[in-house]
Amino acid sequence: MKNPLIITIGREYGSGGLEIGKSLAEKLGISFYDKQIISLTAEKSGLSPEFISNNEQRVKSGLMQNLAASAAYQSGFFSSQYLPLSETIFISQAQVIRDIAARESAVIVGRCADYILSGRKNTVNIYIYAPMEDRVKRIMRIYQLSEADAMKAIATSDKERGNHYFRYTDRKWGKAQNYDLSINSSLLGIEGTVEMLADVAGIEERLP
Repeated sequence: MKNPLIITIGREYGSGGLEIGKSLAEKLGISFYDKQIISLTAEKSGLSPEFISNNEQRVKSGLMQNLAASAAYQSGFFSSQYLPLSETIFISQAQVIRDIAARESAVIVGRCADYILSGRKNTVNIYIYAPMEDRVKRIMRIYQLSEADAMKAIATSDKERGNHYFRYTDRKWGKAQNYDLSINSSLLGIEGTVEMLADVAGIEERLP
């Protein structure tokens, strides 16, 4: 029996990746997961959704914490008794993502889903980026920010996402070789990008 179709989306802040993911899921008639993963992780870990939301991408420094997190993730064993809460959050999220992939077709945004599902058949890993000028304009419009504040928000978010991704994958966030497809969302626009990705998903579904 073929695995359900999973599309993972990594994205630069302000690239429109979240909107693209939602629209793509609607077009394909499959589930969409972004913030929903927080509540599912809360159920699995026993931590509050608010705590997870505030801490899921905050990377703690320290060699011993890095080694402990890596060892626990690779072995599949973890306990809040031995690991920092940030690692408990990540490993619980990884379990949630695998559970989703086992039961239904879905678009999953962020949270290292491309790495967590590495080697899984019927999975397409996408990275969405855009020119800085377009990203700044988008953030200014959505959040009613000044240009300076939008640029600061982008820099902060990109740094957090990059650090988080590297921490748990030992890969560089946004590097083309880590994905099946990297696309500039400004090239085709939101709707055009969704159309193209829907075609890619259709090709993957037809593969043996």
